[in-house]
Amino acid sequence: MSIRSLLLSLSASALALPLLPAAAVAQESGAGVIEEITVTAQRRAQSLQDVSVAVTAVSGSDLLALGINDLSRLETMAPGLQFGQSGNDPRPAMRGARTQQVESNDVAVAFYTDGIYRPRHGQALAGFVDVDRVEVLRGPQGTLFGRNSLGGLIHVVSRKPSTEATDYGFALTGGDYSQVRGEGFFNVPFSDTVALRVAGVRETRDPFVENTVLGDDGGLKDADTTYVRAQLAMTPSDTASFMFRAEHWRDDSNGNGDFGYKVLGVPVNPATGLTNGTTGVLEPRIGRSSDCAGTCGRFGAGLDGTAAPTIDDPYTIARNSRPERDVEETTLAAEGDFSFPGLFDVKVTLAYMDYTELRLADADLSSFNTLLAGNDIASETTSQEIQLTSNGDGNFEWVAGIYLFQEDLENAFLWQDISSVVDNVPDQQINLWAPWMNQIRLDTSSLAVYAQSTYSISDTFRVIGGIRYTDDERDWDIFGQDPDQSAPNFTVLEVENASGDWDRVTWKAGLEWDVNDSSMAYFTASTGFLAGNAQGAFNGDGSYDEQTVTAFEVGSKNVLADGSLVLNLSLYHNEYEDLLSTRFEDVGGTTLAFSDNAGEITATGLEIEADWAPSDVFRLSANAALQNAEYGSFVTPNVFQEGGQTINGIDNLFDLNGEQVQLSPDLTLTLVGSYDFNLSNGSMIRPSVTFYYSDDYRADDALFFFAEQDSFTKSDISVSWISPDQSWILRGFVNNIEDEATLTKVTRYGGDVAIADFAAPRTWGVQLSYNY
Repeated sequence: MSIRSLLLSLSASALALPLLPAAAVAQESGAGVIEEITVTAQRRAQSLQDVSVAVTAVSGSDLLALGINDLSRLETMAPGLQFGQSGNDPRPAMRGARTQQVESNDVAVAFYTDGIYRPRHGQALAGFVDVDRVEVLRGPQGTLFGRNSLGGLIHVVSRKPSTEATDYGFALTGGDYSQVRGEGFFNVPFSDTVALRVAGVRETRDPFVENTVLGDDGGLKDADTTYVRAQLAMTPSDTASFMFRAEHWRDDSNGNGDFGYKVLGVPVNPATGLTNGTTGVLEPRIGRSSDCAGTCGRFGAGLDGTAAPTIDDPYTIARNSRPERDVEETTLAAEGDFSFPGLFDVKVTLAYMDYTELRLADADLSSFNTLLAGNDIASETTSQEIQLTSNGDGNFEWVAGIYLFQEDLENAFLWQDISSVVDNVPDQQINLWAPWMNQIRLDTSSLAVYAQSTYSISDTFRVIGGIRYTDDERDWDIFGQDPDQSAPNFTVLEVENASGDWDRVTWKAGLEWDVNDSSMAYFTASTGFLAGNAQGAFNGDGSYDEQTVTAFEVGSKNVLADGSLVLNLSLYHNEYEDLLSTRFEDVGGTTLAFSDNAGEITATGLEIEADWAPSDVFRLSANAALQNAEYGSFVTPNVFQEGGQTINGIDNLFDLNGEQVQLSPDLTLTLVGSYDFNLSNGSMIRPSVTFYYSDDYRADDALFFFAEQDSFTKSDISVSWISPDQSWILRGFVNNIEDEATLTKVTRYGGDVAIADFAAPRTWGVQLSYNY
């Protein structure tokens, strides 16, 4: 029997468990008890088992024990979540919703920290520091969360100040690639009603990707980050409390490259000499090869193949320009909570964020001193949310709110010609910024009004209803490069007062059923949308339209075997319409990307999460996602010279109907196990193993043969010593024992070059923590 068939059989049996009497699944005494997890997935504190949403909650202590410091490794713990990345842009995917446009669009899988929406993709790369938990909510969540979400959202919740006692904790980590990471917190109560908590991290690490020309100075996927957060909590009375938060994040690393870092080669059809991503052969780059006809390899990254050969190792490059990624983010936020007993609670959240990101990388992807490219991004946002939550004991519970969001975004694509090129070989140094560069200045104003209610029909049945109205207005100007090309300076107005306005009503309806004291089943139907937006700085006043989803879900949440087993399942069907696709145009030696509404995606799947404590010292957990995510009517341009189809009289297109959606493997499976060996002095040794399996998947929409990731496994192991009072922990770990290089994204670059991004290689290290 295959893994997929076995999981389906087990799931069918598990769905019937709630129908059995509680005693039928009880277990002998001596088993451990799974600790209850409290979440705010429905904007009120509830047990995870009482929430009719497919949500995974990973505690801060579990994140530390599993070595999950940021979004990139969270997919192992959250079924249905896949982490994609191209260059410096994370591209998460969830239940068929993949992240496509990253220039100025809202994210398909929304990212929040402490209830605050982060609009820029790069903001999701900030690490997890002094975290209480991370919640991953699957499916559209618009009737409860301030900003729209299409596929789901990720919410990082930090630990809050405490007035109980002065407290502190830290963790120090050292590992290969010269990793040094120090993180910690300090909590101080000033009185019974006022407390301050300060947390921070400093991490440096040499690059995962070696640069044979510049060494560590030119490598990629390194770390050089500093983050600090201060929270002041004030509780002047039993019915009022305030939280003031300030955060600052700075990242001075080399970054991850520009849209991808690894040159795979040029896909060429040997019979025609034309580039072909479906049936071609990857030729070494690139230049004046007789195998390459037409314009193939004649510009952009297509420099002389003899002097700049393709390197097979996925973690080795040869570049002469030092990359950089300079990120700085400041966040100021204030929350006020007011309770009117027997009526409702009021929560007011105000936030301001200033985010800048300058990234530059070698654009010819070689040791030639020719081209430099990147982005200069500045985002200033404010948000205001007023939310009312019922607090009475009646049959009717409700949440209602109004959400305002404003963003002033500047995004410039940068391109510097370091040398002129003659016959595809660098000639004379010129150091001029391209005259065709431009900058989009985009203002977004969003107003949303939302409400969701639950009404108890009886002691065991409840109905859910939710509605949301959103109005997103965008205005943009586009400025071109100043005639003086000695420095980037956008002074020439090219497009003035372009605008778009998108409004929509979305909804949610559902039913909850308490089958018995230990099991709950639910059904929900909901809709979601992302507003349209400017297509990009190079497309004038053009815009694409909104993207929508209709989602259905049946779920079951169960606490079994006297509390030693938690088993949650969700079966879903999502229908997406007007999703984005990317087309490319060659301009001035590079390739520019444009986004258009392209078609439909249908995703159907089953997600399983289980946590079992057979005894007080033995812990097992598992999660699995089985999904069938396929494109429906979905036509997108072929970005190579041949290999596409003629559709409605238009040559060289791809019809993706029936094909697998990118970053959507049919099956993923995670198994985690740990065992505590008690020592005579009261301390313990805890070995832990994490096993992750993924079916094959594609790393791009298009049908490129080089975008296919084969099925793989990744395993992590750790051994921890825990002191008798459990305050000190010494942990040694190895992640990705197999040293598996897995694709997170592929794309076509200038000069018809195929480039890719890979997840991290094997790493190891030692961590010492105290009270953290």
